[in-house]
Amino acid sequence: MYFIMGRGCILTWYTDVCMSLDLTKWHLSGEYISFDGIKLFVRSEGIGQPIICLHAFPTSSYDYSGITPYLAEQYKLYFLDYPGFGFSDKPKKFSYSLRKYADAVEETMRHFELKKIHMISHDIGDSIALELLKRGSIKIDKLLMLNGSVYSIPFDDPIMWFSQRLWISKISGPIISKLRLFRKVFFRRMMNRIFAQALSKNEVNAFWSLLQYNDGLGIYHELMQYMPERWQYQFEWLDALKNSDVEATLIWGQADPVATPAVADFVCGIRKDINYVKLEKIGHYPHWEKPELVANIVQEVFR
Repeated sequence: MYFIMGRGCILTWYTDVCMSLDLTKWHLSGEYISFDGIKLFVRSEGIGQPIICLHAFPTSSYDYSGITPYLAEQYKLYFLDYPGFGFSDKPKKFSYSLRKYADAVEETMRHFELKKIHMISHDIGDSIALELLKRGSIKIDKLLMLNGSVYSIPFDDPIMWFSQRLWISKISGPIISKLRLFRKVFFRRMMNRIFAQALSKNEVNAFWSLLQYNDGLGIYHELMQYMPERWQYQFEWLDALKNSDVEATLIWGQADPVATPAVADFVCGIRKDINYVKLEKIGHYPHWEKPELVANIVQEVFR
């Protein structure tokens, strides 16, 4: 049930989250599937060659809403929100991990009866994609990776480094989540650090509402545990990329302070045949910052 709360804003009775009309449309055009005892949000759009899109931390499949209109006439796009993210369930007791999210991708592919796909991944989605390459359970024809720290380089920014350590701490992390100390003002500052240009108020509100949905702020510290997991498995995942015959492309915003160009350079050193597309003056979310440009590159790569 939805209640209109003013122009461009809808309030759901079960979340107390104010969502934009575009975000609500994204939600209503999806569906839920069962996964490991929870409801997983998935959606599809378009016609043609199948592409599955893996989203970032701490956002959701809505990250791809900007490029979808440019691709949907040529490709069938598939999306999911990992457990704990976006419109999926966010139980307090759940095994949140990158490998579990890979399980969710496999379940999504079974649901849509996908056998062979192209894949676009971003941020933690890159690590999930490499875990799937390692498993060999999915036939990935072509892989396109956007900015993601598949090889961990310490932050230069002391504020980001300190924030990371607070969240992954077994002591401070649960306290911050329980007391809901992570506020929109901090979130806005965090996001604006990783975008080349500051987000609009509406953009911040959309991303923030997805964090709040299903009380996601109460498990934020759990979701942050992907970081030590990635540190543990990153070289196994990079070996999977090295040993794979998948056609791989990197699209990398060069103004990203998190997954810096040094990460992309390292990955290209592992696989000399990787196609590397550098996007100047673009930050951590290239497909959000310049959706038409990124969509054009996707069309070239997946042609």
